Amino acid sequence: MSEAVKFLETPGGEDLAVLPRKEYEELLDAAEDAEDAALTRERRDEPTLPLEVVLEIRSGNLHPLTAWRKATGMTQAQLAEKVDVRAATISDIEQNKSPGVSLAVMHNIARALGLRIDDLVTGDPD
Repeated sequence: MSEAVKFLETPGGEDLAVLPRKEYEELLDAAEDAEDAALTRERRDEPTLPLEVVLEIRSGNLHPLTAWRKATGMTQAQLAEKVDVRAATISDIEQNKSPGVSLAVMHNIARALGLRIDDLVTGDPD
């Protein structure tokens, strides 16, 4: 930190530090980097997909469930058995033919794949 930092006390007794904008912005960047590193450490063991697969999902050409199911090496029938639904239910979800599938079923699918339910949700996150 530079010697340009000034410490002031307000009339109400609050201690303030005043520093150059460049140093303030560097501190913000460092704090953001620390947050990113902490999040990366926290989520290090979570499953991931290759970038090409993520891009296919984002473009709407691939359902996230299909990508995650294939990444785990499971067939639709194997996943269906783990979740206690029909294989046709998994197929319908992957083909977007099952808009009324229950949240409980999606939760069970996510759990069976070792994921969070939002990993299986399609649509624009923005």
